[in-house]
Amino acid sequence: MNARHIHIDAIGGIAGDMFAAAMLDAWPALGEGLVDALRSAGLASDVSVRWERVDEIIAGSRFIVDDPRERRAARPPSHSAIFGGAHAGHDHVPFADVRQRIEGSGLPPAVIARAIDIFTRLARAEAAVHGVSEVNDVVFHEVGAMDSVADIVAAAWLIEGAGARTWSCGSLPLGSGTVATAHGILPIPTPATALLLQGLRTHDDGRAGERVTPTGAAIVQHVLAQAPSAALRPRGALGTTGTGWGTKRFAGMPNIVRVLELTD
Repeated sequence: MNARHIHIDAIGGIAGDMFAAAMLDAWPALGEGLVDALRSAGLASDVSVRWERVDEIIAGSRFIVDDPRERRAARPPSHSAIFGGAHAGHDHVPFADVRQRIEGSGLPPAVIARAIDIFTRLARAEAAVHGVSEVNDVVFHEVGAMDSVADIVAAAWLIEGAGARTWSCGSLPLGSGTVATAHGILPIPTPATALLLQGLRTHDDGRAGERVTPTGAAIVQHVLAQAPSAALRPRGALGTTGTGWGTKRFAGMPNIVRVLELTD
């Protein structure tokens, strides 16, 4: 397909899995070959990936990565990187290794370039937050890396498959409060997310919690840099739409992100 324009409407917020779910909900045919692509990029054979229909307040899809090690490790949510040494109880994957694995995969070159760009944006933000001068010194938790491989490679695959000439994104909810991470309790938006949100429109809708993850913000920055639009939401006839559900619940509001295709 070749969409003229895709607009991101982050009602509940945006995370990598929510974005992938919305894209697959809009264009199910883009899911053909996706799991094989994730395996090619290093997703472990015991990690299952699926997307399924959600029939709640608003019908949509959910993108699910099921890693048996995640259940055993019970890792802190929302944080996938550590720096300068071991973290008890977890294996680690250097960003440099993740990059090498993706570059050496059988993915199409354009998908590889997109995945590396998104991963690099995330790693640079994390490195800046923790005062690491070399981005290749960022070390991801293995479980976190599996999630990141699935979300980021899926996003790259779906973005490339959609073929949109331009992208836009509405205002993103900042959220508030704190979140438990491998580094302890951090404010929301987390420092890495705050860096990745720079230049993007944001708002406070009064609902607490983590609304935009680092991966979600990195994906938005990627599409806006690769195929930017001069308008917040360019004019055009509304075409295909897709809804991606997150796992969190917010009172009085569906935790969804939508993608909307605008045609000529």
